Amino acid sequence: MQDVIEMHLKLLFDLDNLIADMEEPSYKKIGFKIEDEASLELIRKRNQLLKKLPQELAQRYEILKKRYRQAIAPVESEFCLGCFQKLPTELLTRSKDIITCPNCGRILYWREKS
Repeated sequence: MQDVIEMHLKLLFDLDNLIADMEEPSYKKIGFKIEDEASLELIRKRNQLLKKLPQELAQRYEILKKRYRQAIAPVESEFCLGCFQKLPTELLTRSKDIITCPNCGRILYWREKS
């Protein structure tokens, strides 16, 4: 279950970044044309995905997104890449729970090893 929630969070994060990029005025200046319907469809998909999360987590995500623009952050070499603070060791061993950074509060995820 936690894997599914984490996957939904990552997809939500990617959709939010895509929507933000589509709204960026500099893209329009260089000639990219973004259809309103495509933008609305992404927003609909985002809202559907948000509803799949537990309500408390969805609310926390929205608050963090407003505060930082990026509500989730990857962990790399024991550091939160949202605030670049070293994470306590005990946080790094509890991989079954949704974990937040004790410093910035972002929801943390681990990148897949390639």
